Amino acid sequence: MDTTRKLLLAAALSGTLASVQGMAADVDRKTVSINDRIPTAEQVAEAMFPREIQALKAECAAVEKAGMRCQSRIPKSSLDSVLVTFPRGSSELTGEAKGFLDSVGKALQAKESVWTSLRIEGHTDITGSPGVNERLSKDRAEVVKAYLVKNFKLKNVETVGRSSEQPKDTADPTSALNRRIEFVPEW
Repeated sequence: MDTTRKLLLAAALSGTLASVQGMAADVDRKTVSINDRIPTAEQVAEAMFPREIQALKAECAAVEKAGMRCQSRIPKSSLDSVLVTFPRGSSELTGEAKGFLDSVGKALQAKESVWTSLRIEGHTDITGSPGVNERLSKDRAEVVKAYLVKNFKLKNVETVGRSSEQPKDTADPTSALNRRIEFVPEW
């Protein structure tokens, strides 16, 4: 009986640890911002799939192929931009946003064999009630997803509304920089 309890406890702790590590890895991510102009698909691909993370992933794959467990902590990568912002209270894409999304779509198509899914996170500034901001941030992510799916036939795209909980401009919580989209590929 003691052995069974110990095994169950060990399994529960192992699952909890894996879950906590997964959440930590998501928080511990390398975010690249492209803010100065509409980038090329190659610049977007480098931002979303940085070379150093690609090298770590390749190293881990080789270690695991040899039958060992990879001990490297590989951060997630993500891309955000002030070029995909929204007017206050709106989820309408601007022309500038569509130009940026065209580069994102082309980059994702070019790296289709690298990523398995994409999470699009919508953000708001602090203006508005928590309920309105939650709905608006989700709507923004959904509009971006619809654009990418329609124009680039992307699959395995999910959306998350982050409301105003992760401001980019912490000094000014009402800043337009906080009304944005972030792209988080799983690869």
